[in-house]
Amino acid sequence: QIGWVEPDFSKWTKTLWTLRDNYYPGDVGFDPLGLKPEDPKAFANMQTRELQNGRLAMLGVAGMCAQELVNHRTIMETLDFYQKVYSGVDPYAACG
Repeated sequence: QIGWVEPDFSKWTKTLWTLRDNYYPGDVGFDPLGLKPEDPKAFANMQTRELQNGRLAMLGVAGMCAQELVNHRTIMETLDFYQKVYSGVDPYAACG
């Protein structure tokens, strides 16, 4: 049993939104490759790295969405445009 205590509806004010005593946030026991460090300090360090990578990924996605809003092209259309520019092809030639 991981995470939340099963709610007891006869004592719901005591069991609702209650975490188990042996639960550590972020550790749900899923580690099929055995990458989780056994040392608590190393585990906390890995947790911090995962949070930072997640935040960086969210910033990257926000940047791609902002670019699509500004130039009204999808990311793939933008990549195609710049591939033409850097290969020496005029990307505006088909525009007439």
